[in-house]
Amino acid sequence: MGIGFGSSTRRVTIYINGKEVEASVKQIRSEMNKFVNEQKRMVIG
Repeated sequence: MGIGFGSSTRRVTIYINGKEVEASVKQIRSEMNKFVNEQKRMVIG
């Protein structure tokens, strides 16, 4: 592949619990932990 083939841009938008999060592994892990902890504190019923 040489010069002249152009380039493509791909984007991924990630939503956790209805909120858009930054697409880095660290940020995704952080948001997932927040969501899991929030679920643990919920009252059943």
